[in-house]
Amino acid sequence: MRPPLDAFVDAQHHRSNSADALRSPDPADHPHHTGWPEWTTLFLYSGLVAFAIPYHEPFVDEAQAWQLARSLSLPALFVKFIRYEGTPGLWHFLLWILTRIHVSYSGLHWLCGATAVVATSLLIFRSPFPRYLKLLLPFTYFLLFQYAIIARSYILVPLLLYLVAICWKKNPAWIALLLGLLANVALHAAIISGGLAIVYLIAQIREGAHHDSALRRKLLLSATLLFCFYAFAIWTAWPPHDLSVSRAIGGSHSFLAFAIASLVMGTCQPWILSILFWIAIALCLTARRSFFYLIPVLFFSIFSGAVYATFWQMGLLVPLVICLLWITWPEAAASPAKFEIPGRAALALLIAVQILWSAYAIRYDHDHAYSPDLATAQFLKPLVREGDTIAITYISNPADHAFLNHPQDYNYLSIGILPYFSHNIFVNQPYPFWLWGEHDPAEKLFLAELPSRPPIILAEVVQHTPAPINLNNPKVKLLTQDGYRLTNIFCGTMPQRMELAVRSCHLIFQSSTDKPTALQTKSVPSRPGT
Repeated sequence: MRPPLDAFVDAQHHRSNSADALRSPDPADHPHHTGWPEWTTLFLYSGLVAFAIPYHEPFVDEAQAWQLARSLSLPALFVKFIRYEGTPGLWHFLLWILTRIHVSYSGLHWLCGATAVVATSLLIFRSPFPRYLKLLLPFTYFLLFQYAIIARSYILVPLLLYLVAICWKKNPAWIALLLGLLANVALHAAIISGGLAIVYLIAQIREGAHHDSALRRKLLLSATLLFCFYAFAIWTAWPPHDLSVSRAIGGSHSFLAFAIASLVMGTCQPWILSILFWIAIALCLTARRSFFYLIPVLFFSIFSGAVYATFWQMGLLVPLVICLLWITWPEAAASPAKFEIPGRAALALLIAVQILWSAYAIRYDHDHAYSPDLATAQFLKPLVREGDTIAITYISNPADHAFLNHPQDYNYLSIGILPYFSHNIFVNQPYPFWLWGEHDPAEKLFLAELPSRPPIILAEVVQHTPAPINLNNPKVKLLTQDGYRLTNIFCGTMPQRMELAVRSCHLIFQSSTDKPTALQTKSVPSRPGT
């Protein structure tokens, strides 16, 4: 007769072998697996990012944060000026450090690309997804284009969410730290952070953590740390008294329409596929007994209905869904649950649609100007060296006022030119960045400066269609009557989904007393190597 201990070991060994047999096979588990598909994917992703960055012309919102960090002391940045931006200050703090160690504006974009590569390596090598998902997800639109090539604070979100997924079942202090940092990236990221914190609390209660006194103390200390991060984010982003209310809430719009748009615009196309996507994800999480993990998605949608969300903010749901599915991914199963296959199919659908978006965006950004700022700066540099005075104004089109809340805010677009200069080149712009106050003086200063006839006037135009610029405008007539002629037009357009979105243009008016030049329209600035 065998000893009881040996029988127990054999039984455990049998159970272990049975579990391994039931588990879905993964090529990565093969003893001769070398990981070459993962390394090849990472190499391809890095190559695409490195290919795209030199051809990307930064847009004004990339320049605005850079100008704030470059121009201000740290106390002035956090105590006063970030409040006008409607965002916490982690990104501005990082930019402040980069400018102090003399990283260039172009160097910033390479650092953003490197951050995206690090995040993608976590997704490829650490996520539990089958290869057909984890090797294709990095090439979706937001992960490859918006959160890799474009230097906004959202570049940090995928990295932080993937780290949250990795640390979810480890020390709660790590979760508090990561969610706290996430909350200080942007307001929409802060809402996601709050939703994940609630999900984490529910998950801990379901696992009986509140019955363990030692773990309960860890949770309380972690919660205290997280609330400190939240308090700092609220303090930093708290709006000043003269911030335009419509700037803070995005103007008048339908709450329900914007809440729904935040769910469907950044996932699939046409929008009906996005509805099916979310239904499949909800069913998948329900099958995993994890339906409550959709709380941060719900919070995001409600917040986006109340506070305007841009297209690139809507894309935050992509790394969020990856994070949620990562955390709840089944460890072992004989076969996928009833609604597991539709959930994976929904993720595959998102990948298929957004790879098309990525290809369209990278191709367009390679062949056309995303922003007119670089080309305009190249044109203005010799004039600035000669000491010419430059004033800024705007040409308003009532049909395009949806882009910014007040027509005079179009002057904001001129800030995108300033990173290419060592100082503020605009005579009527008080700061080397835009101040989102209700009474910005730039337009009043322009009208006061006009009688002195500055040699160059830069007029800003925003359009939502590729139609020709309407020059039958009172501002154009005013400048023409005052002896100015339009000599150059520089334009850039944003590719979003499978279409072109906002088009912004800089119009150069020069005094007629200068040497005449023919009107030139520039849509594509000089490309590297050409």
